[in-house]
Amino acid sequence: MGDQVLLCDLSMGSHVNLALADPGHRPQLAEQYECAGRSDLDGAIRDFLKRKDNPRLKGAAVSSRGWEDDGIIHLPEGNMTLSRDELRQLLDIQRVNLVNNFVARALAIPSLKRNERSKICGGENAEETVIAVLGPHYGLGLAALVADGAGGWTALPGEGGHSDLPVKTDREWAVLKVMQHRFGNVSREMGISLNGLVAVWETLSLIDGVPVTTTDAAGVVERARAGDRRALEAIGIVTDWLAGMASDVALIMGARGGIYLTGALLDLIDDLFDAERFCRGYLNKGTFADYVHDIPVFRTTARQMEITGLATLF
Repeated sequence: MGDQVLLCDLSMGSHVNLALADPGHRPQLAEQYECAGRSDLDGAIRDFLKRKDNPRLKGAAVSSRGWEDDGIIHLPEGNMTLSRDELRQLLDIQRVNLVNNFVARALAIPSLKRNERSKICGGENAEETVIAVLGPHYGLGLAALVADGAGGWTALPGEGGHSDLPVKTDREWAVLKVMQHRFGNVSREMGISLNGLVAVWETLSLIDGVPVTTTDAAGVVERARAGDRRALEAIGIVTDWLAGMASDVALIMGARGGIYLTGALLDLIDDLFDAERFCRGYLNKGTFADYVHDIPVFRTTARQMEITGLATLF
């Protein structure tokens, strides 16, 4: 039996991140390959292992934005699938773990270093309780970690990003009505994600009678940095919705171990993230404001959390 494990993350669109790790140890930063399809993935794995002198593997773990069903991962782009049996044959191993990429992110939380997270608000986290991980990314990820009583954690996946988007102000209601007209049912993910930021900005433009131009989330943030009012308002509304969901999750899960915010949207917004505004929205829970006030909220700054989380499976 070999000494290392192969870690493979397919959560970043047309790229794959690959790393090796010693079981029980945190991996180094992964190497990135182009991956437009299944043949590219197999070629990337072969090339990566060849350059690492073809180590004999103990096992492998794969995270993806898709979903696992009976030993097969279905990726959302390109109708690509990846089966556990195919990986066993490719790598000549038996142990292969297939997990959702956000579950992998959640598994990384307990191993974060102090400089890989920053506290936004709240009190002190309770030990040996529930941790909730919330991430506006390409979608809106949600997972929980439950202490097992023996120093370890069990990850619980969730699809909370597809729950209905609630609103609290007249402006938010106006945005929601237009989004319902454009898209039908509006989930939280449709407002709190990279694409969600664009949708909110476009909707504000329609409400204000301004022609909508094609852009992406980076374009909205660039406009905000230049002082564009609607772009700044879009970021503010998305922040309010994220804050409301964070405190909802804290209440629903009893997540006294803390709420961790992570994902590409927060990385993109970076210093435009208004922590004070977030905290006001997070604490807006009426008679249960004191309850959520005691639950800390952290923002992660670690890189390649999926790879770090996959390593914990071994």
